[in-house]
Amino acid sequence: MSRCKRCNRPLKNGESIVRQYGFTFWKRHLDELEQEFLKNQLTIFDVLGAENHEEMRAQNVL
Repeated sequence: MSRCKRCNRPLKNGESIVRQYGFTFWKRHLDELEQEFLKNQLTIFDVLGAENHEEMRAQNVL
């Protein structure tokens, strides 16, 4: 029998078995993935090295 990767409880639902997480922990897993994505996401200001968007606006870049 398949078990949840997070809590090790037996999984009964076919969809849960495929994704290897129970319903509750699947939602938490998705939230954690989203937070990780947002933490690593770059903005145009990061790429261009601007201190803030007002600096770029003053240079007529925006």
